[in-house]
Amino acid sequence: MWRSILILCFLLTAPAHAVQRPALVPGGWTQEFADQATKTRRFVSPDGTSFLATRQAVSRSSLNRDMDGIAFQTGEQITYQRRGSSWIAVSGYRGDQIFYRKSNLACGGRHWHHVELLYPRAQKRQMDQTVNHIARGMTKYADDCPKS
Repeated sequence: MWRSILILCFLLTAPAHAVQRPALVPGGWTQEFADQATKTRRFVSPDGTSFLATRQAVSRSSLNRDMDGIAFQTGEQITYQRRGSSWIAVSGYRGDQIFYRKSNLACGGRHWHHVELLYPRAQKRQMDQTVNHIARGMTKYADDCPKS
């Protein structure tokens, strides 16, 4: 199950090898995984029931195709989806958990910054503020670009 969660998780807003925790990661959450090659980091809540994954990815040729790939994942029931000219946010249910994904174009449209939260349905009200904090905080990383 952990592997499937990790595979489905998207994003990065800081280098995987960074020691400093990105400001968008909630207090008390700890990093449990980092892969510099895939620019992926994964954090877990203090109680071990919620996860946040971050990753950067190269933007492909079609904005709509990229957004569809971000939005639609096997085994998920989407209950919320919004798209802008440079971002997408999608949420819903994956089994007994809620997922929230947001992706912003960054680096002059050359890279995506992805974030995904996964948490128990019973924690929806508790997590609403965290989801809002993370979603709004992603704009701070628009110029956090991989060095070529």
